Amino acid sequence: MFPRKYRVHIFLTVIALVIIFYPVLSRKPDQQRIDASTVAATGFFELVDAGQYAQSWENCAAYLKSEVPKEEWITKLSAVRSAAGQFLERKQKDYTYTRNMNEGIPDGEYMVYYFDSKFQNKEDLTETVTVMLESDNVWRVAGYFIE
Repeated sequence: MFPRKYRVHIFLTVIALVIIFYPVLSRKPDQQRIDASTVAATGFFELVDAGQYAQSWENCAAYLKSEVPKEEWITKLSAVRSAAGQFLERKQKDYTYTRNMNEGIPDGEYMVYYFDSKFQNKEDLTETVTVMLESDNVWRVAGYFIE
């Protein structure tokens, strides 16, 4: 084992690292943020499942609208959803909360939800929906992926 004087240094280093990184690793959103972002994701799925792709784009975050034109959104979403077939079932698998600091993506709070989903033609799909808290304190969809 290490000599006593080194054990103390190692112990103090570990404690310092825990103090520094614990707040970052344990950062979780409060229940109000979870509830509000879940409402945004649920509302989005209601529109998409009903085939209201244009309305789903209208309700999305400004960032998504600036990156994906409405016509492109409708075309791509229609193609993916028609290939998958009629929606049957969706179960939330997990979620992640983060504050973005990546270049090219707006700074802010994000919730990323993962769902195991079943459709008529595809039974094992994962849907991922990202919602962001915009400057007006409203959670809106900023990304949607289905694979």
